[in-house]
Amino acid sequence: MFNGRNIFFFLLIIILFFIRCNKTAVDDPLFVVLDHTKTGLNFSNTLKPTASFNMFNYMYFYNGAGVGAGDFNNDGLIDLFFSSNQAQNKLYINKGGLQFIDVTSQSKVPQDGGWSTGVSVVDINNDGLLDIYVCKVGNYEKLKSKNQLLICQGIDEDGIPFYEDKAEEYGLDFSGFSTQAVFFDYDMDGDLDCFLLNHAVHQNGSFAARKNFLGTYHPLSGDRMYRNDLNSSPLGGGRVGAFTDVTKETRINSSAISYGLGVVVADIDLDGYPDIYVGNDFHENDYLYINQHDGTFSEQLTERIMHTSQFSMGVDVADINNDAQPEIISLDMLPSDPYILKRSLGENDFNTFNLKIGYGYNYQYPRNTLQWNRGNGMFSEVGLYAGVAATDWSWAPLFMDFDNDGLKDLFISNGIPKRLNDIDSNNFSTTVAIPINKVLPDKGPILFKKMFPGNILTAEVKGGVYAIKEGFKQLNHYILDNQLTSPAIPFQSLVTDRLVEVDTSKWMTKLYYPVY
Repeated sequence: MFNGRNIFFFLLIIILFFIRCNKTAVDDPLFVVLDHTKTGLNFSNTLKPTASFNMFNYMYFYNGAGVGAGDFNNDGLIDLFFSSNQAQNKLYINKGGLQFIDVTSQSKVPQDGGWSTGVSVVDINNDGLLDIYVCKVGNYEKLKSKNQLLICQGIDEDGIPFYEDKAEEYGLDFSGFSTQAVFFDYDMDGDLDCFLLNHAVHQNGSFAARKNFLGTYHPLSGDRMYRNDLNSSPLGGGRVGAFTDVTKETRINSSAISYGLGVVVADIDLDGYPDIYVGNDFHENDYLYINQHDGTFSEQLTERIMHTSQFSMGVDVADINNDAQPEIISLDMLPSDPYILKRSLGENDFNTFNLKIGYGYNYQYPRNTLQWNRGNGMFSEVGLYAGVAATDWSWAPLFMDFDNDGLKDLFISNGIPKRLNDIDSNNFSTTVAIPINKVLPDKGPILFKKMFPGNILTAEVKGGVYAIKEGFKQLNHYILDNQLTSPAIPFQSLVTDRLVEVDTSKWMTKLYYPVY
């Protein structure tokens, strides 16, 4: 039996346990933050909704912009390019010691006042200088701009690169609902082609049987595939010296319900050819395009994967259990906090769920899904088992070995300032969410353990990219995003020599960095 003395010692042990847990979170962080006063990254993606343009007439108003990382002036240091929704895009040159300077004016970055959504970094003309592709929203409401391809024209005597927009000349000046571009050699002819991920907005007829949209092509929504014909005569049309739209020829879906929010390119079936996974928001299926080696793709998601996230956003591919087979993760919006969960609209009711299945859509659930590669062409979904199913309004997953133990860890950026799925919001009020960025260390072949919240900045974050100090690694189109009202936040790991850029489309950017 418990007497007073035993109860005292029992409570003392419990208190010491929690003190130790909190102490670990404070004294042993995986990352430390450096704010803009130390880094010079004072970029802010500030949004100003108006009565004529806000989240009610453009539902992706708070999805954010993007950031690209690369050595733009060839000095061996990683520089950053930030895009903005309503202000100027900015270029920051790394001067060493994690100090950056704004060289936007000197670099002649063109400003069209457009709504930028994503940034891709690529040397498109093989001249040894990095170029920048900026996705934008155009031909919608007040947004009228086109995507930009900023070709580096050289580096001046002060070490500043300067650019000229050549998107029209290269055939990549798309104007519509662009989200992100991925440059890769899909036809294995030695040059970089372009997959352009686009999103959609709800229109009359958007919620209908899936068969109504198959084989259709929307001029503003729907993904695009562009073949690089810069240095060869185009096959089947197009013009020499430009990219050719081969969306139909490659069998890429490009309909009005392609709500593309995430894309990653990887060799899913290990045949030596790049495949594509696309995460689609709302009722449309995700896409798993398997390269057919003949310049076409076969969409095989329902043949290989049983179910997916319902509101798919960020996606990534990595071999998380070191068996040489790639796994796939897709992020959704399921909160782990019961308070937020009960305030949020979640799964469809039973009848609506079955109605979607009857209309030809795949099985979808509003949570993160982790597809475990079984090695036979099939995947088993293990997000709940792995402990990664609920990370709130999540954007960018980044697999990386942050603690150098040989296992890939998982960073998930998340947050949204105005939650359209909030029950009160659906009753015509607004609310501010409480986001927590997640770093999930891999504790085994598939299991992940959530770190203490004190180990990383709590902020609203849309995208992410990580970079090695003497080089950089950009995992997918989820480049670093920026917060809405505060300066940029790079992070640096405390236990590795890796610079981890994590930012938002909404609030700031900070830098977490290693301590030795």
